[in-house]
This record gives sequence, C-alpha cells and structure tokens, in this order.
Amino acid sequence: MTIAIVQDRVLLRPGDLEPSQPGYAVLGTFNPGVVRYGDEIIMLVRVAEAPPVEESGPLVSPRAEWNSGSMRWVVDTFDRGNVDVRDPRLLRFPDGRVRLRYISHLRLVRLNAKDLTIEEISIPNELRPAAAWEEFGIEDPRITQIGDTYYITYVAISREMGVATALMTTKDFKSFARKGIIFPTENKDVVLLPEKWNGHYVAYHRPVSNYLIDLPSVETSLSPDTIFWGKHRLLFGPRAGKWDSLRLGAGPPPVRIPDGWLLIYHGVSPASPGSPVGRYSAGAVLLDGEDPTHLLSRSELPMLIPERPYEKEGFTPGVIFPTGAIYTESSGELLLFSGGADEVVSVLKVQVDTIVEHLARAVQK
Repeated sequence: MTIAIVQDRVLLRPGDLEPSQPGYAVLGTFNPGVVRYGDEIIMLVRVAEAPPVEESGPLVSPRAEWNSGSMRWVVDTFDRGNVDVRDPRLLRFPDGRVRLRYISHLRLVRLNAKDLTIEEISIPNELRPAAAWEEFGIEDPRITQIGDTYYITYVAISREMGVATALMTTKDFKSFARKGIIFPTENKDVVLLPEKWNGHYVAYHRPVSNYLIDLPSVETSLSPDTIFWGKHRLLFGPRAGKWDSLRLGAGPPPVRIPDGWLLIYHGVSPASPGSPVGRYSAGAVLLDGEDPTHLLSRSELPMLIPERPYEKEGFTPGVIFPTGAIYTESSGELLLFSGGADEVVSVLKVQVDTIVEHLARAVQK
C-alpha cells in the first residue's frame, strides 16, 4: 500500500534547458542532489545530453577528452552489428562491454524555499567532467551537510575506473573541491549520514558483484575522514518475489526524525513491457537513532510507485528515483525530490507520520 501524497509537481524538464554543446540534445534532467542552503534550496541536477543519431547510421557514444588540460567533447561511433540497444541508456556489445548513449554533467539550480520556483540555473565549470575517471560523465549526486561543509557524492564513469563513486566538497556552492574516488567500481547510490557516529563518518553504499554471488545490496561503512572507508557491513538487500527483488540502493541521505534515522531507498523489480529496465519504486527503512548501522524496520510493500504520467512515460518508463529530501520538523513535512522516468525532476510533499505508519504496518506483519 502506497502512502498519501499531499502535493506533487514537476520542477524541471529537458525542454527547460539549452544543451551545453552545439548540436547536442538534452535527453533528461533528473536525479538531483538537494539541500537547504540559507534561504534557498540548492539542487545539483544531472543533465544527460547526446549528439543526434541517424536511424540507419552508426551508433554513437559521447565522452570527454583532455588535451594539455583542456577538455572537449568527442563522439565514438560503432557499427550496429550485433549491438543490443533494447536499453535506451546503453549500448551492449557481444563481448559483454557496455557504453553509454549519452554523457552527463551537473547543473546548479537555486530554488525559492517558500514556493520552490526556480531562481537561477548555472553550469559551474567544476560540475563538468574534469578528470580521466569522469570521461563518460558525472551522475546522480547526493548532498549531505556535516558542520559547515557540504559533501557531494556522485557517480563517475570511465574506462579507467569503471562505474565508481567520487566525492567533492563545497562551503558556498561557488567553488568545489574534488576529493577523488572513494568507492571503486562498481559502486553507486552512496549517501552519508549527516553527523558523525562514534567519531566516524558513516556511508551507505551499494556495491555490485560481477559474479552475482549476491545481489546489489546496501552496506554501511565507516571513515575517519570521508576519504578512506572500511568496516563494511551488510544493512539490507533485495528480497525474492517482492517489489525490490532485483536490486536496490539508497535515495537521499538519511533524515533524523523522532523515531530514528529515516532512509528512503529505491527498489527494482524485473523488466516488463511497460518497464523495459525493471520498475523502480521507493520504500523506506528506519535506522536506530543511537546506532545508524542497525535496521529497525523496512517497507514490506512499496511506499511510492511510478504511477504519475511523468514516471510511467519518458526516456526510461516506469521509474521513480528519489535522491533528495528536505524535512521540516515543525510541520512534519518531507519534500522528496526525485527523477521521473530518467527525464524530469519532480517533488512530492508527504507527511513523515504516514511513512512511520507505513513502516509500522510492515513490523506488525
């Protein structure tokens, strides 16, 4: 049973932005990292762009290339041959290799905190690919404030390091400092706890085993400095026959509520005609307020499913992918920012009490 939605709206669509490169098209504006910053709300939005493709021509995959420190966009072309193009995001080659059909960067969006209207959109140079391990783009940021520093985890993709999670920091969203890769390939959906626990930073990450001895699961890890991570432990994983049976991953950074730490996550069920890459739904787990590596309860059924038009139809149909949350303790409201169908940024307003009740029903069962 899904929870009640107080309000929902689309904040950003591909048509709202100009492409960053001549001749490219914006395919998606989605999966934003979100944080309250002074009187504003800041979003770092993933923007996916691609060059045009002729229906009978070669397949293309864009990437960044550096020459004497200067970056430029280049396009690799491939004969169609036996390339699997059923996934709109990927080119799958007969030898198992994969290339992306687009390249992503981040744009900074400033929102009015009262009515969520967009006040400014910019492309800081630091939010474009800037290192060899970002040659296929930077994706899916999450933002966590700890003290006076904002920690931004994001996915960096390259032939050099595969699909990895990197870290950058900022204090003012004007300058950004790259800290490098913190979780090597393949590891995505990394979020940080908004405070230290027992003197350590805490991460929730989602490694993937090439041999699929296990399915992609959420693990915890501890660090003295956010750079070096260890003490990895399984937190929770997919469940056979349920809505999150295929894989899952953390959504926004955990939110402190009276009952403990609330962690929203996405779960994926197998592909179907309406969801060619599997249906992405959202659930929640409640973590112990004194021990954020200990799980208290978990959604038995999905909390949110892709049922709104902008989630059911789009670049990747059947996807709701929450990545940002703003909690107002006085009203009990949670603004949940998501990617819809890998194409738009949406915001849903819900009451945290309804999520707690949703989790309580799971415990009772």
